[in-house]
Amino acid sequence: MNINTDRRSFLRVLGGSLMLPLMSQVIPSSASAQTATRSRFIGVFFPNGAHMPNSVNGNWNFDEALAPLAAAGHRNNTMIIRGLHNGFPGIDPHWQNCAGFLSCRRIVLGDAAVARCGKSLDQVVADHYPTAMRSLEVGAPYYHVHPLNDHPGYSNDYLNRISWQTDDTFRSPIGDPRQMFDKIFGFANASAERVRHLHAKKRSILDFVYRDAERLSSDLPAAYRPVLSTYMNTVREVERQLDAVDVGCDPSEPRPTRNFANAQTNYIERYQLMNRMVVLAMQCGLVNSSTFMYGPSSSDLRFEEALGGGQGHHGCAHNRGEGPLINRLRGMNVVHTGLLAHLITELKSAGLMASTLVMYGSDMSDGDQHTTENIPTLLCGAGADLKFGQEISGGRRPMSDLHVDIMNLLSVPDIGAWGDEIIASTMQPLPMRV
Repeated sequence: MNINTDRRSFLRVLGGSLMLPLMSQVIPSSASAQTATRSRFIGVFFPNGAHMPNSVNGNWNFDEALAPLAAAGHRNNTMIIRGLHNGFPGIDPHWQNCAGFLSCRRIVLGDAAVARCGKSLDQVVADHYPTAMRSLEVGAPYYHVHPLNDHPGYSNDYLNRISWQTDDTFRSPIGDPRQMFDKIFGFANASAERVRHLHAKKRSILDFVYRDAERLSSDLPAAYRPVLSTYMNTVREVERQLDAVDVGCDPSEPRPTRNFANAQTNYIERYQLMNRMVVLAMQCGLVNSSTFMYGPSSSDLRFEEALGGGQGHHGCAHNRGEGPLINRLRGMNVVHTGLLAHLITELKSAGLMASTLVMYGSDMSDGDQHTTENIPTLLCGAGADLKFGQEISGGRRPMSDLHVDIMNLLSVPDIGAWGDEIIASTMQPLPMRV
């Protein structure tokens, strides 16, 4: 027997396997295939700070602003982080700390038609854990245009964007649940058709491999047969995985029919729908990184369905110490953390909590004075390695230090420097590990 001929035949069979792992990379993983390794990130922004006069802790505790998290059973999935600062002197934090919420990079001023900040944390995660859709950005109910002509050279995009794919390119968010539904499930349906085609193609390859291996087995020298047997076991495992993969990502609910054009109505329902859709997209393996904006920076949403008629959000933030405005601001903080609690509930129900980190924070602490010290910030997740259920503080630290810690927890390779100038990361970890 010509051993070289047999080797070529064996390699021809082996060559069929080279196509299998390549095609498997484009098939979304089923929920059951996900591991507990942290590989997902959600960044959630709420505007105008909390009730934290003079940057003291104020209502940022589980008895007040964070009560919905405790009530939903998520206290032990929530870490309160004290002492973080963000922003630059002389630049309005509504613009700077919204656009730079996930990058701590200085915004470019001078031409209101130009928006430039810095690549954001969510996009670094999207690079490291690539998916077919890259990332999902949930936007505010409306695009905020600053009504006064007192910020020349400031782009309004800075008030409405937190996700930046590059220094020059922001990711445009979607604020209408119907549009988000179409984006996710329109993509998923197209992907499913492509996957079905690939499944059929894989099966034809598997059939070829089985036929050729059966024919080859009787001709192989005895020394090669254990190798072929091991290879065929691998092929059968590929076939088993192929049968187990869910090729669709079917919505758990029909497409929303409500009209969400009015930014002041259906606020809670809007974001609860968004929560469900983003979590399902993660569960289907379509996306590993997402951001939410519960309002544009300087938002003047009124939350009348939850709080009744009254002053808008920005007006309540600038409360001048007036009790009724402070109480309304406190109510708005509770509305926002209620939405976060709903998101955590959805992640838990989908079995994704252990593999996901959620960063929740704002552009400032005291909205009345535009104070950017001790910015209200949470990190949500699961795992006995981190101090969930506790408060931590590393003293006065830049927000960028939290970004770097999150990247480390998500096993993102060393990115070097992060953040600009006075808010650049110290590269020292916050005391969040047990």
